[in-house]
Amino acid sequence: MHPDYTALDYLVKPEQSFVIYRIPNHAPVLLMQRNGLPETLNNLEALNGKGGFVMAPFRVLAHHPVVLVHPDLLLEGEVAIDRYLSKQKRTKEYPVDETSHCTMPEDPFTNYKYAFELFKKALHAGSCDKIVLSRTHQQTRNPGFSMGKAFDSACREYPEAFVYLCHTPTTGTWLGSSPEVLLSGSGNHWQTVALAGTQKLSNQTSVWDEKNVREQQIVTSYLEQQLIIKGFSFNISDPYTTKAGHLMHLKTDFDFEMPDSNRIGELLNALHPTPAICGYPKMTAYRLILGQEGYDRSYYSGFVGPLSLHGKSHLYVNLRCMHIETDRLTFYAGGGLMPDSELYAEWEETEAKLQTMLSLMD
Repeated sequence: MHPDYTALDYLVKPEQSFVIYRIPNHAPVLLMQRNGLPETLNNLEALNGKGGFVMAPFRVLAHHPVVLVHPDLLLEGEVAIDRYLSKQKRTKEYPVDETSHCTMPEDPFTNYKYAFELFKKALHAGSCDKIVLSRTHQQTRNPGFSMGKAFDSACREYPEAFVYLCHTPTTGTWLGSSPEVLLSGSGNHWQTVALAGTQKLSNQTSVWDEKNVREQQIVTSYLEQQLIIKGFSFNISDPYTTKAGHLMHLKTDFDFEMPDSNRIGELLNALHPTPAICGYPKMTAYRLILGQEGYDRSYYSGFVGPLSLHGKSHLYVNLRCMHIETDRLTFYAGGGLMPDSELYAEWEETEAKLQTMLSLMD
């Protein structure tokens, strides 16, 4: 029996934490921490040897810590989830109104254009080879909006993506549908991917221009460099086109051996943020984003997923996501800028990426 996912709305309570997620080609999993608050960490290396469901921000701050949900209830599969949800009290309790740390301009395009021009100057000056510029889109939360229904729609619409709905008192409520693996595996066997370059889905054979090919190669080279520094043996696939909702991206797969998975936090600290959501050189692009992008990314372009649950980890970059608050919804999207990037083409790319979540509002 297919669960009535609208019952997930009733689980949103101020002191309760829950996550429901669906890994591609896997059954959905619902986990809850009903007692106590999730663990909060002030750096990624603190994830060494830990397990749970992790939600990490783009930049770790006091008000955006790494959050680790330790479930005291874990249900796998639609039958078990439906049985639990059907018993929930039919009284909606929404989270307390949260203070947004984003300063939203009246005209999003004007803000985007301003940051775009600043980033282009840095690119032309040779400070960076690539910088990722992101933006938000806000809309009033419709009284009839159901986060559970949106989760269900995302699972149906994007079978190739990692789909999750997470609520904790620390993070608030987030829904996402990500195509990008940051780190996945168990034991000694692990995977990561370089995913970059974007074009709209087409029935024709995809042809990638030089800008997109170079953008994706930067991500691939960075990941290869980090694995070499760590001393891991690995195999790399040739780049290929992959579907993500109504878009296509260039993707390169990495398979590698990690002898000690208890040190996973150290590897995550080395990888995150990758040039796919930050830029290159990493620290120069990172500082430009923090100083000139114009808003706080919060948990957008961080990473989410189960960490060492049943001995396996599936961590995804938090893309194609939205922050759900009492009275509004905030959507996020970004794209990689190169020296030859054009303003309106990049803006349209973010518009297309926003549609991944906006299309679920119908």
